[in-house]
Amino acid sequence: MKKNRMKFLIIEFLLLLLAVFFVWKIFDQNVAEPRIAVILPESGDKRWDALIKGMKQAAAENNVHMIICNTEEIDGPEVEREFIREQKDNDIDGFIIYPAPGHETENMLKKECGNKPYLLIADGLAVKEGKTASPTIQPDYREIGRWLGERLRTKKQKIGIIADWKMSEAVQAEICGLNEALEGSESKISWCIYRRKEQDIVERMKKETKADALVVLDAGILEEFGEQAENGTYEGAELYGVGYSLKTIALLDNGNIQGLAVPDGYEIGYKSVEEITKRIEHRSYKMQGYITEYQVLGKENFSMDEDLERFLYSYE
Repeated sequence: MKKNRMKFLIIEFLLLLLAVFFVWKIFDQNVAEPRIAVILPESGDKRWDALIKGMKQAAAENNVHMIICNTEEIDGPEVEREFIREQKDNDIDGFIIYPAPGHETENMLKKECGNKPYLLIADGLAVKEGKTASPTIQPDYREIGRWLGERLRTKKQKIGIIADWKMSEAVQAEICGLNEALEGSESKISWCIYRRKEQDIVERMKKETKADALVVLDAGILEEFGEQAENGTYEGAELYGVGYSLKTIALLDNGNIQGLAVPDGYEIGYKSVEEITKRIEHRSYKMQGYITEYQVLGKENFSMDEDLERFLYSYE
């Protein structure tokens, strides 16, 4: 009799455990996925392919619903503000943002995002007291600049720089690293042009002295100049710079570009989703910034047939 009673209690206990498990599964399935909005300038541009692939991979692994805003050029905080407000109306839980150019961007983000966590990618805001205002996931742009400088210091030459917007932390760090590497060499920076909206860079360059080498820190302009280069030079100047696309690597292989630094967009995208998801799920979690990897490729030691995998590693 006691054995039957014990057997009955064990069966009853197991049934209770099963019932608790199924109830938990039902409620677990009904929990809404965290919703993250991603705001990138010209979001359909191919330079974001690896970054978005990394984001999608992390989103799938962390059960996150990701919304990539359909944008054109974001030329200031006012434009970015509108996208943030639009997504707040869609009950977004957090933001991943490429910060817009402008002195007011930092204050705008704090005000508009409010209690919604946000993470910056690929470029931080203006440096204050040795650190960015918000957690940022990006490569070491200073080291990228140093690498470019090391390649250019080997012979005496005049260098021209074409860069993205002036207040970009990334641009300033790259130029700082470039200057450090050129120190003590016979190569000198003759001029630096910062891109402006609707500006004709080619016409603007005509106002400057002729350069022996161009360091292009704007991926779009590097592609444009690379396509127009002839016999390994653009308007008589060798091309070096920072790029993201397969087109850029093809231009390097063809000899149109002599040196290329390639940030790992996949890693930036993956880590950004991973980090902000931790913050959404645990309000007490303090988000961290990360320095991501980058590849350096020189024409003299690069072969499309043998070394393409070095460039594609972030797309896998």
